[in-house]
Amino acid sequence: MEYIIKNKRTAFAFQVFAVLLAVLLAGCVKSYNEDDVGFAKIYIPQATITGLDNSYPIPRGAFGINTSYTCYYGDGKLNIALGVVRSGSFATQKGFSVNVAMSQEDTSEKLSKMAEDGDDAIQLPSGVYTIPGSVSVEAGKNTGTFYMSVDMRALASQSASIEGDGAWKKLALGVKISNPTEYELAEKNTSIVVVIDLNNDAWDKATGPEKEVRTLFPNLKVSE
Repeated sequence: MEYIIKNKRTAFAFQVFAVLLAVLLAGCVKSYNEDDVGFAKIYIPQATITGLDNSYPIPRGAFGINTSYTCYYGDGKLNIALGVVRSGSFATQKGFSVNVAMSQEDTSEKLSKMAEDGDDAIQLPSGVYTIPGSVSVEAGKNTGTFYMSVDMRALASQSASIEGDGAWKKLALGVKISNPTEYELAEKNTSIVVVIDLNNDAWDKATGPEKEVRTLFPNLKVSE
């Protein structure tokens, strides 16, 4: 009988200990929404748009209804939205900035690949575009936007140099990010190659301000 009583006391003591331990551990565990999830890596989201390489085709469908990218036209300038994203979810989201610059390496690689594929393409002339030197993301956010602005009227003044055999040459320009003030760059998708196709029939169907592009660069196949 004494042995049974001792066993009951031991079992009860163990149960009390288990309950106290569970309470203690529960007090030390954060709720899910307070946890840091994933890895903080910075990249250009538009570099993933095709799923094939880091190309960013402009236009990519009809204007006004395409939600995959932002591209607007005004005062003769084609403004192409690019941006940065920091991956992961964190309780404390620091602000950060990265440098932005034209990438000759990416431009040359893309032009070489396009030539292999039979695409008549050239580098976008340096005097017709602008890009900012950096982009910043506010604390508490994980995305930031910047624009590559292309002066289509200035480009039209050089139209003879971009006219191919019955079509306009495609225009390519690489852009890269570097030197983050916080976090790290991702291993991929930190550069992008914008490819402007003046032959795309989206320009013919445009009804907004961007229809001026077709006026500046008539459809050569139609006008033959």
